[in-house]
Amino acid sequence: MACIIGVDTGGTFTDVVVIDELGETTSAKAPTTPGDLAQGVIAAVVEAARLSETTLEGLLAETSIFRVSGTTVTNVLITRQGAAAALLTTAGFEDTLHIGRATSTWAGVSEEEVRRVYRRTKPPPLVPKAWVRGLSERIDGDGEVLVALRDEEVLAAATELIEDGAKSIAVCLLWSIRNPQHELKVAEIIRGKYPEISVHLSHQIAPSLGEYERFTTTAIDALVGPVMKQFLGGLRDTLAASGFAGELVVSQADGGSVYAEETRPVSTLQSGPAAGVIASRNEGARIGAANIVTADVGGTSFDVAVVTDGSWLYAREPVAERFLLSLPMIEVESVGAGGGSIAWLDELDVLHVGPRSAGAQPGPVCYGNGGTEPTVTDAALVLGYVNPDYFLGGRVHLAADSAKDAVAKLGKPLGLSPVETAAGIFAIANAHMGGLVTRRVVSRGFDPRDFVIFAYGGAGGMHGAFYAAEAAISEVVVPSLAGTFSALGVATAPLLHTRLKHDFGPIPGDSDQLISNFVELEKEVQAMLERDGVDEADRTISYSMEMRFGVQVHTVQLPVSVETWRSADFARIADDFDALYDKLYGKGSGFADAGRFVTSFMVEGYGRLPIPDRAPAEGQTREAESALVGTRSAYFDGSFVDTAIYRYDEIIVGDQIEGPAIIEARETTIVIPPASAARVDEFLNVRITTSKANGE
Repeated sequence: MACIIGVDTGGTFTDVVVIDELGETTSAKAPTTPGDLAQGVIAAVVEAARLSETTLEGLLAETSIFRVSGTTVTNVLITRQGAAAALLTTAGFEDTLHIGRATSTWAGVSEEEVRRVYRRTKPPPLVPKAWVRGLSERIDGDGEVLVALRDEEVLAAATELIEDGAKSIAVCLLWSIRNPQHELKVAEIIRGKYPEISVHLSHQIAPSLGEYERFTTTAIDALVGPVMKQFLGGLRDTLAASGFAGELVVSQADGGSVYAEETRPVSTLQSGPAAGVIASRNEGARIGAANIVTADVGGTSFDVAVVTDGSWLYAREPVAERFLLSLPMIEVESVGAGGGSIAWLDELDVLHVGPRSAGAQPGPVCYGNGGTEPTVTDAALVLGYVNPDYFLGGRVHLAADSAKDAVAKLGKPLGLSPVETAAGIFAIANAHMGGLVTRRVVSRGFDPRDFVIFAYGGAGGMHGAFYAAEAAISEVVVPSLAGTFSALGVATAPLLHTRLKHDFGPIPGDSDQLISNFVELEKEVQAMLERDGVDEADRTISYSMEMRFGVQVHTVQLPVSVETWRSADFARIADDFDALYDKLYGKGSGFADAGRFVTSFMVEGYGRLPIPDRAPAEGQTREAESALVGTRSAYFDGSFVDTAIYRYDEIIVGDQIEGPAIIEARETTIVIPPASAARVDEFLNVRITTSKANGE
C-alpha cells in the first residue's frame, strides 16, 4: 500500500487529493452531502479513482493512509444538531456558560454588527440551565483539596441528567487544571454506571486558565463528540467495506493531525481552512516565499491567514460561532464572500453580497438545483469569466440563461442591466476579500507589500488578481492544485500532539520547576509519537511558554529552545519575551517594572509521515499560445473585451501569458486582468503579477 488520500469536506464541495508512491497527485471534487458527509467523501474518492483509471476498491486497496478534515463539528455548532449535552461543575459556577464574558456580545461578529448596539446579544448558551448541575467540591489554585468530592452526589446528579435525556456530559470543575483528581473521579463514577454516556473532562480538553473559555471548549466537545464519533465510525466502515485496510487520520485546527481514535472533536474546528495554510506554507518553502497571505475562496466563505518567515500565526483569542475557546488554532479569519454567497438588496435597495450562502444545496442558480437567488458564481458567469461548458472539467453544465435572469431580477429595482448588476456583485465580493486581506495583515503589524498571496479554493484564481489589487499586493500565486489545495494540506499535515500545563510563576523563578514542567510534557508527547509508530528521526519537538507582564492581561506565546529551558536561562527568556512583545504590540508597550510571569507551558510533538515530495516539472521553451483554445468575451474595466482562453492542462513550465486572459482548469478558473501578466513556474503554479507591481 503506497497511496495517501487527503479529503477536505467543505460547505459546498468535498475535495480529494491522492498522492502516489512517486509523489504524483490526482485531485477531484464532488458536492458535499450535508445530511451524510460520508456520501460526499466517497463520491469524491470515486471520481479520483476514475481519473486514475481504477476503481474505488482498487484505489483503496493501494492506500495506506486516509486523511480527512471536515465541517462536521462546525455544522453541528451552527445548527445545534449535536448530542444532548449536559454540564457538571463546581457548585456556585453553574451560570458560567450563561454569563460569559463582557466581550461575549461582540466576539466573532462583524464590525457592522458591533456598531448596531441595539441588536447585540450574547450567543445562545451551549447547555440549557436545566441541564447544569453543581457539585459540592472544591480545589484551590494550588491544587489543594478544600472540599472533598462526594460520590453519591455525583451519581445522583448524573442519573438525573441522563434520565432527563442527556447523552453526553461535560465536566468542568474549578482548578482541575492544577489537580484533576475530582474530574477523573467523576468520569470513573459515570462510566462505571453508564458506559454508553460520553464524558468530556475540561482538564484534558482545555487545560488552561479562564473558566469561561475552558467551559465553552469542553461543552462544544461534549456537544459534537458523539456526532464526530458516528461520522468517523461510519466512514471507517464504508471504507473498509470497499477494501481499505490502512489508517484513518483526522486533521486538527492546530496544523497537525492525529489518528482517528485519538481525535478530540473540538480540535477539528476550522481544520479545513487550517489545512490550506499548511499547504501554503509547504508550497511557499518550495518556491522561496516566506511571507504569505493564504486566501481560500470556497463556495461559502473567504478564509484568510498569514504566514510570516515560514511560520503560521496562532489565534490569540480563538472564536467559533461567537464562542471564545481555549484551543490552539491557526489564526484564520473568514467573511461570507465565496462563490455561493448570495447577492441581495436591503430595505433601502442597497446591494450586498453575503454572508448568506446558497451552499451545496441548492447552490447557485446556474447549477440548476432549485436555487433562485443570484450568487457570486452566477455573476461571474454573466461577466464571461466562467465557461458554462467546462465547469468541473465539463462534468457539470451551467445554466447561463437562468443565472442572467436571476441577476437581472435583482438589478431591476436599481435600474441596472444584468451586466451592471453582475459587475457590482463581483466588485463587492472582491472589496470584501481585499478588505479582509489588508485588515488581517495590518492588524498583525505587517506591510501587505512584503507579502505574496496564495489564491486557492474553487474560485481563488478567478478573484485573486482583483482582491490583490485592492490590498496593494503585487504577486498572486495560484497553486497547481488550487481547486483542491486544502485537501493537499490534509494529505501532507504531520501528526501533531500538543500538551499544555498551567503553572503560574515569575521570571526569573524556580529553575527546577521550569525544567520539570518541560520534561513532563516532553515525555507525554514522545510517548504518543512512540505509540503512533513514528521513528525518532522523524520527530520534531518544540517548546513554548505563555507569558505576560505583571498587571497586564494579554499573554503571548514565546518559543523556547531546548538549550534555553534545560539550562534555565531566565535572562534569555526575559530578553526574548520583551522583543516579541515589542514586535506584537509596539516598542515600549510592555510594563517591565511590573515583572514578567509565565502562565503555562506547552510542548508540541510533530511526527513526519512518509509522504513523497512532489517533483518539479521539467522546463521547456515554447510559445504559450500552444495552450490557447480560443477566445471569449469577458468583462473588464467597464466593457466586454475579447479575451484569450487557455487550458491549464496544456500549459507548461516557463509559459508567459499577458492579460486579459483566462486559464481554465478542471477544478478552478484563473482570471488575468488587463495590465497583469502570468508565468508558470517549475511546480506548475501560475504566478500573476498584478498592475500594482507597476505602481498603478
